Amino acid sequence: MPRAKKSLGQNFLIDSAVISQLVNYVNPDANDLFLEIGPGKGAITKELLNKSRCTHAVEMDNDLSKELKKLENGNFYLHNVNILDFDPSKISKNKLRVVGNLPYNISTPIMFWSFKYLEFFSDMHFMFQKEFGNRLIAKSDNKNFGRISVITQYLTRPKFCFFIGRESFYPKPKVESVFIRFEAIANRSINDPISTKLQEITQVAFMHKRKMVGKSFEKIISGSELINLDIDPKSRPENISVEEYVKIAETLL
Repeated sequence: MPRAKKSLGQNFLIDSAVISQLVNYVNPDANDLFLEIGPGKGAITKELLNKSRCTHAVEMDNDLSKELKKLENGNFYLHNVNILDFDPSKISKNKLRVVGNLPYNISTPIMFWSFKYLEFFSDMHFMFQKEFGNRLIAKSDNKNFGRISVITQYLTRPKFCFFIGRESFYPKPKVESVFIRFEAIANRSINDPISTKLQEITQVAFMHKRKMVGKSFEKIISGSELINLDIDPKSRPENISVEEYVKIAETLL
């Protein structure tokens, strides 16, 4: 069986108890259509195949793909491509459920890829490095709260599921992991006007995290306008909630 490749950020989930816990959280249904990102050696894949109608898996590693090909049948399809180049709209007209043990070195690009195609997903369940996962679910007034927290929570409802220890993977990573569920919020898109404006203003705000937002935003919105929105211009970027960032974005449209 192929070895894990450090260059691809591969750490295979090998703990059967964690795999069972993960599948219980996902709660596959016989009618579900799944898209699995980075199936690796197929530990999660095999469980999904037993409990769902169909699973599409995207694996860019050629060596792993050769082994995964052996699983192909009427309800499993393998796509040997980079997930960032994959268009899920071409595999089904129905909503997909997404699962992935994501390579930690490209977690951010994969998250933005998933936002790009969010209209095709009903939910997503991802494993991340703990520190990155904490940023996605962090609320305001927390040191982990940042630009990606705002974008993620505008587009989805993230829910922490459980921690995963280093010993559950091979090779053993240097960091702990988390498993998080994301429910897509209807009628929101990474390219809708509010989301586009949110991306702009959070880039400005979090470029200088210790700077008061009144100073950071002075070229795009006045301090008096912030006060009218019940936002203190003396606040730091991490002190403003997602809802308040949305109010600023709406004001600027």
